[in-house]
Order: sequence, then structure tokens, then C-alpha cells
Amino acid sequence: MLTNCANHLHHFTEQTPHLSVTRIELFVIPALAVDSAGHRICLRLTSSLGFGWSELFASDTEEAVDLDRWSDLLQSFIGRIPLPPLSQYQYDKTEQDGRALDLFVTAVNHALAKSAESPPYSIDHEESVLRQRSVSYVSLD
Repeated sequence: MLTNCANHLHHFTEQTPHLSVTRIELFVIPALAVDSAGHRICLRLTSSLGFGWSELFASDTEEAVDLDRWSDLLQSFIGRIPLPPLSQYQYDKTEQDGRALDLFVTAVNHALAKSAESPPYSIDHEESVLRQRSVSYVSLD
């Protein structure tokens, strides 16, 4: 398990590429497929390069996601972070903290890829739809 990784992020130099993260949102949405018992957990990142997105599926047979714990962990990434994020850390992607960190890293990579393709766009409508479908919602900024 990875602990206190965000506390070490301030040790990068000014030459290290960075990203400014201004908001992290988590949406927990019931699975829509008839044969899928569980939830989609979606993470949307707002950054200096635009939006990043990631998601995972949590079946009803898995341990419940602790959104309070994930919020505490992810809150530490609001601000300036080095790129690539968490490259110097090993974490288990199957554990609770590892799953949250993997969602975050995937969203950062998505923001980087999207910024190379096109200018940022507004997705206020998408946020509204996600909030309406969510059974749980967390916004960190």
C-alpha cells in the first residue's frame, strides 16, 4: 500500500514538467446493464490543460469503496503536481488506495492526451447528467 505519497510531491525541481489540478470529482453511478450488478466510479479532473477522465467498475460483491478515504487521498493532489504523476511510487492497483491512485493517474494521462489533440471544451451539460445519475458525488477543490 502507498502512504503519504502526496507529501513528497513538493520535492520536484522547477525544471520538472507539472500540471495544476484545480478540481477532482468522483461520481458513483449504478451500472446500467441488466447483467451488471455494481457501480461505475468515475473520476473527472479539472486541470490547467483541461479535463481528464477515468472510470472503473466495482461489482456489488467487492468491498465497498470508502469515498471519505478516497477524498482524503485525492485532496492532497489539488495544486501543482509533477509529471508523470506517481511515477516513482509502487502501489497495488487492487487495493482501495491503489484503485483511487490509478483512477487519478489515468485521468491525468487523459488530460495530457486531450490537450495535445484539441483546445479545452466546456462539459457543463455532461456534469449535470452525471450528477443526476449519481448515487454519490464528491467534489474536491
